[in-house]
Amino acid sequence: MCAQRLLIVARPSHSETVRGYRVADNVEIFPGGAALLLDDNALVVADMHLGYEAALESEGLSIPRVQSKKIEQYLTDVIDEVRPSKLVVAGDLKHNFSRNLTQEWRDVNRFVRMLSGRVKLEVVKGNHDNYLGAILGEYKIPLTAETTCSGVRILHGHRGTLSRGMTIMGHLHPSIRLGDSVGASVKNPCFLFDPKMNVLVLPALSLVSPGTDVIGQAWSDGISPLLPDTGLSTFEPIAFSGPKPLRFPVVAELRMLRHSG
Repeated sequence: MCAQRLLIVARPSHSETVRGYRVADNVEIFPGGAALLLDDNALVVADMHLGYEAALESEGLSIPRVQSKKIEQYLTDVIDEVRPSKLVVAGDLKHNFSRNLTQEWRDVNRFVRMLSGRVKLEVVKGNHDNYLGAILGEYKIPLTAETTCSGVRILHGHRGTLSRGMTIMGHLHPSIRLGDSVGASVKNPCFLFDPKMNVLVLPALSLVSPGTDVIGQAWSDGISPLLPDTGLSTFEPIAFSGPKPLRFPVVAELRMLRHSG
């Protein structure tokens, strides 16, 4: 699907607030991947995958270890802007499944110390966080299966079932690929929101963990057991162009447009 066609159906939102774009009565989202629960002024992010560079090195691929510093700078900027009462990480704070890599110990410790005295930290366990408790335990930070804040259920999304009420989750690493008529394309992280199901999926905060193109990769429908039988078809991708949010038609419609184009 060419960029011209996609940009026609993407509509810039004019409902911006001073601090973010409101997708629900109690929820604002921000460029970069954070969401804010307005009632309790709680900030929610997901899928940092700290230590991913070390995991890649063990597979023979070396990249600069800059991800943790970029994430810290992003969160510092958002925290300074909104002054949240707490920060909730909705899973996959670290990357390696089987153990805590040296870089993960260092990056997670640095992350926790960076937040100390600034904002309370809560961490929900993701499928990559098998040994994270050993690190967080030094700071007496619990690692929970899920949490509730402002009446909103927050979990990672790799297990469980959907319940009534607003749900925020991660795990999918959603993105949307925009292309032009000559074949060039760019993949942008995006939020996914279904106002009827009342489910918001956060993009990955990780810079190096690849996003899932929810339009071109239909297998993304089966990534989470919380998704209905229709998968992501009823979700609306919301991406940002600078500070401006672009709210696209539902995934099913975008897939039809891509196939017809």
